[in-house]
Amino acid sequence: MTGFWTLLGPDFSGKSTVLTRLHIDHGWHVVSYDDRYLESFPLIRQLRESWVDEAFVGSGRQYSPELVLAALHPIVLHLRDELARAAGRERVIVDSYYYKLLAKCTLLGLEDSELFAYWRAFPQPQGVLYLDVASDVAWARSGGGSRLNPFEYFGAEPTEPGFTRLQDELRGALLKEVSEMPLTVIDAGLPPESVLAEVLAALEPGAAR
Repeated sequence: MTGFWTLLGPDFSGKSTVLTRLHIDHGWHVVSYDDRYLESFPLIRQLRESWVDEAFVGSGRQYSPELVLAALHPIVLHLRDELARAAGRERVIVDSYYYKLLAKCTLLGLEDSELFAYWRAFPQPQGVLYLDVASDVAWARSGGGSRLNPFEYFGAEPTEPGFTRLQDELRGALLKEVSEMPLTVIDAGLPPESVLAEVLAALEPGAAR
């Protein structure tokens, strides 16, 4: 399959805001495991919530890393399947695809070379848009850590150093993962309308003017 895009970025880079505007105001079909796109997929919502709140938190204690990744795998398959169902649409964009999940799992000690090789064999986008945001800005957007889940920081508790270190390492891992693809880096610290305009300029030249 060809013809879809990926919107990528660290936590609290503003992806959800951009995707909502693309969907509502510009007619893009969004593939995501966020709640707003899972109304017809309650199983995926339950798996995502259980994975973050229970499986990942219990990794290495109640659950083996293999089991934790097995619980995550259906969520990644859902993204692949939704992209396949969207074949033929002109405007399709996927939220982070498997790239962010793979990078975070690796950074947080959950690795499976065979599973990750399988994910990497999925159809690739025609281009990646990376929303780049400074870690201190992302920390402020997180409410000083009050909105974080355990998959968004290093350590047992959400702290700014733990969040910043994960986000900084995540940036390098994500950019390495997509280094061989057409890539547009956008400053996500700009005002939301400016960010959206740059996204539109990359997706649809002339649409932002």
